[in-house]
Amino acid sequence: MASARARRQDAAGTVDDLLATAERLFAEQGVENVALTAIVAESGQKNRSALHYHFGSRAGVLEAVLDRRLAPINARRHALLAAADAEGGVLAIVRADIAALGQTVVEEPWGPDYLSILAQVTFHPQLLGERQVRGENLSGLRLARARIEAAAAAGRLPARLIARRMEWMRDSVVFAMARWVRDTPPAQRTAAGMATLVEDLATYGAAGLLAAPPDQPPVDKKTIGRGPQT
Repeated sequence: MASARARRQDAAGTVDDLLATAERLFAEQGVENVALTAIVAESGQKNRSALHYHFGSRAGVLEAVLDRRLAPINARRHALLAAADAEGGVLAIVRADIAALGQTVVEEPWGPDYLSILAQVTFHPQLLGERQVRGENLSGLRLARARIEAAAAAGRLPARLIARRMEWMRDSVVFAMARWVRDTPPAQRTAAGMATLVEDLATYGAAGLLAAPPDQPPVDKKTIGRGPQT
């Protein structure tokens, strides 16, 4: 029994070491430029087949790296969305959605590396191949999207247009945050600085989501002053 538990602990430690090393190298060098053998060597693992055994491929490693960080970000997003219920409205929902990532970037030591990898995958989704992150780690994103769609639909915006704009907004947020991290020295990446960026992005995103199409009268924001309380 004790021996089996020790083996499980050793295996878990190996996986953690491999993923931590992969995360750092993916962020520093770019996902496409990191050989699996380099991850094994940098992690100090003697078993050169360990990475292939646990993950199968670079895409498998990337999927595991993302899932490892998406879980706590997802929990944070749910908490922020729950707090946004008291304020209501599209701006509050968008702010909570964006803040989950922004707060992680400045509060977690792995936040900047995760953001770098997220930006790479956002721009090059083919990096994951046929792999997909776990659906349960995206429940906060789905909740935010559902609330925004319901609120925006009240302003008579077509669902297809809302979905397209939300994709644009998410891309803008990821790249804007990645640029902020790149251009801001680590000592200056403060919670206050990120809060300002989050507020600017939320205001920009909410305005873009609710803008009336050229062939439609302006959206009456009074009809969508509060998001659905679900």
